Parts: sequence; C-alpha cells; structure tokens
Amino acid sequence: MDLVGEAISRFIDGALSVDFYEMAIQVLATLLLFLVIRFFFWNNITDFLDKRKEMMASEFGEAELANKEAQSLKIEASTELNEVRMNAKSIVDEAKDRGERERSSIVDKAKLEAKIVIENAHKEIDSEIDKARASINDEIVKVAILMAEKVIDKEIDKDKHKQLIKEITNEVVN
Repeated sequence: MDLVGEAISRFIDGALSVDFYEMAIQVLATLLLFLVIRFFFWNNITDFLDKRKEMMASEFGEAELANKEAQSLKIEASTELNEVRMNAKSIVDEAKDRGERERSSIVDKAKLEAKIVIENAHKEIDSEIDKARASINDEIVKVAILMAEKVIDKEIDKDKHKQLIKEITNEVVN
C-alpha cells in the first residue's frame, strides 16, 4: 500500500507541478496572438461588429415602423369595417322600410280594388234586381191582361176591366 500511496503522490506532484518555462511560452504565445489579432484583424472585426450593430438598429427601426404602420392600418381597417357595417345596416333597414311601404301600398290597392269590385257587384246585383222586377212586372201585366181578357169575355165590361188591371198591377208592384 505504500507503493500505491507513493504513486499517487508522484502523480499529484507531476500534475500540479508548474514549469515556469512552459508558462512563459504560453504567456508569450497568447501575447503574440493578441498582438497579431490587434494589428491585423482588430479593425476588420470592430468594423464588422459596428456594421452589424448599425444593420440590427436599422432593422429594428424598420420593424418598429412597420409595427406602427400595421397598427394604423388595423385601426383604419377597423374603422372601415364599422362604416361598412353601419352602411349595410342602413341599407337593410331602408330595404325593410321600402318593403313595408310596398306591402302596405299593395294591401291598400288590393283593398281598394276589392271595394271597387264589391261596389260593382252590388250595382250589378241592384241592376239585375231592377231588371228582374221589371221582367216580373211585365210578366204580371201580361198575365193580368190575359186574365182580364178571360174575365172580360165572361163577365165584365171594359171599365171594370181597366180598374181590375190597375189594382192587380199595384198589388204586384208593391
């Protein structure tokens, strides 16, 4: 076990030991690398980074501008949509009112036409009644004359005959 402990101790000393010569080379190499980068590439790198920064700022500004424009377009579209809705509503309301007026006008015309038809029918009925009365009166007069002739032939003279016809006609008419 002493051998294992001694091996571990040597391993740790070797791993942790610092060689100043190697350390100096590492520092010098890092300084040399830094100087080469600084003199040959630093300006290109900083120019590239500055251009990238400006491009990002420009893109950010354009994005903000596009966002503001989109917001204004959204508001404008919303306003136009509300106007279209109001116009559509007014058109629908106007169409409803016009339809109601037309319906009312059609109903009024139909009522008027029905009234005219009824009045004409009443007039025609009255005319037909008058014609029927006249026809009945004519028939009654003919029957009365026929009856009178028969009665006259049998019993009555002409004066009585005329008086009888008048009485019968008056009774039938009334």
